[in-house]
Amino acid sequence: MTLSRRERLRENTREEIKTIARKHMQEQGTTAISLRAIARDMGLTVTALYRYFPSHDELVTALIVDAFNALADAMEQADSSQPREEYAERLMAVMLAYREWAIQNSADFQLIYGNPIPGYHAPREITVPAATRGFRVVVGILAEAMANGKLRSSTDYQQLPPHVSAYMIEMIERDGYNIPLQPMYFGVSGWVKMHGMIMLELFQHTPPVVGDPEEFYRFEITNILKTAGLVLK
Repeated sequence: MTLSRRERLRENTREEIKTIARKHMQEQGTTAISLRAIARDMGLTVTALYRYFPSHDELVTALIVDAFNALADAMEQADSSQPREEYAERLMAVMLAYREWAIQNSADFQLIYGNPIPGYHAPREITVPAATRGFRVVVGILAEAMANGKLRSSTDYQQLPPHVSAYMIEMIERDGYNIPLQPMYFGVSGWVKMHGMIMLELFQHTPPVVGDPEEFYRFEITNILKTAGLVLK
């Protein structure tokens, strides 16, 4: 669908607002998102800004959706660069892309995974479809590996606390993952570990401990893959 000139101008202004908001986040943190400050930088009144984002929460939601989608795009692209039958290589590429995007877009990454913004409540119907895209890449690869007999059979997920396994099953059904519990367990377990390493790195806690965060990250991904029976060639 072709946008009219007015629609293009409106969309360009919305993108400029979001760009300035990201700049403020980079400089001052995610709590620095302020329509008044953005309007001042753009030479607009706050009232004029409301024509593009009627509230602070709507702007934050738009930034969150953009961030989740950009991260998922990077992960999907990394997955598509690898042969379909090489599950370990696909997962390695995807998780490296996850870290690289986080490092290069630290303000956006902290917006979606860092400290909550006081008073903000994400509208689930808007943010969840974007938020689940990236994780679908990971658990989708694991489910493919399982379907083709390449995923190690594990009883670990069968020993999860009942309320944890029940929640995972509910999440699979509620968010439409359409996969068995085992690949979901492997995905969650691995993601928690890799995500934790990235958060430590973003706050500069890992370099003094491991020396080279990226090398250590690769090493840990390799070990996590081995626990799932997936070995890099």
